[in-house]
Amino acid sequence: TNDDEFLLLFAESRTSFCFTLVLMNISVALEKIPYSMGRTQEVFWYGLVASWGGQVPAVVLLTKYWRNDLIGLYTGMALGYALLTVLYGIIAFSSD
Repeated sequence: TNDDEFLLLFAESRTSFCFTLVLMNISVALEKIPYSMGRTQEVFWYGLVASWGGQVPAVVLLTKYWRNDLIGLYTGMALGYALLTVLYGIIAFSSD
């Protein structure tokens, strides 16, 4: 697109978008560890908790009370993926 205002929104949100992508990829990589151990039920429940208990509320709160733009959206998503990374890390580092 040639819309400068639209392109500026994406340029301003590049940092929070990068954090989202990095944390999403780390959580996907860590997810493979419990999967390979056959702990698929924990992966399901941790994913559900991180999504609906972390990511969705973070996005709602940040876009309502902080910034109602892509930065608020991507920051909330990054917080949800950070929670998921911590939860999967707990499984990975506490297993034998």
